[in-house]
Amino acid sequence: MIDYNNMLLDFLDNKSVLAPLIAWFITQTIKVVIASIKEKKFDFILYFIPGGFPSSHSAAVTALCTVVGILAGIQSISFAITLSFAAFVLYDASVLRRAAQKQAQSLNDLMEFINIKEMEPLREVLGHSWLEVLAGSIIGIATGILIML
Repeated sequence: MIDYNNMLLDFLDNKSVLAPLIAWFITQTIKVVIASIKEKKFDFILYFIPGGFPSSHSAAVTALCTVVGILAGIQSISFAITLSFAAFVLYDASVLRRAAQKQAQSLNDLMEFINIKEMEPLREVLGHSWLEVLAGSIIGIATGILIML
């Protein structure tokens, strides 16, 4: 028989799982606080909106990479895999998603220019600036180190 209580505790005790979750929560909370101050109201849905300062994608993957590097060593295959994964996510967050963001802005401008009312505007905040990626990465590395203490 499977002991689901111990399985859940083991899962939550796994620092490679816990660090990215905590880093994501910290960065999303910062974004929610910033947006709540700007809008003068709290909206829980903001926890699930992409883009903005700091990058939660960057925080999560760098937290994972940091913990794996500490646990398995920076010479390990596990660290090499997480480092490669982190590099792709950081690139995607800052370059590819930023390009999609600019395309959404251009299409929205075009729809407004030719006065298309029947289409809903595209979401424009998709990607991250290098500063947002850097801030998320710093939070992720710090979270990974703190989780390992």
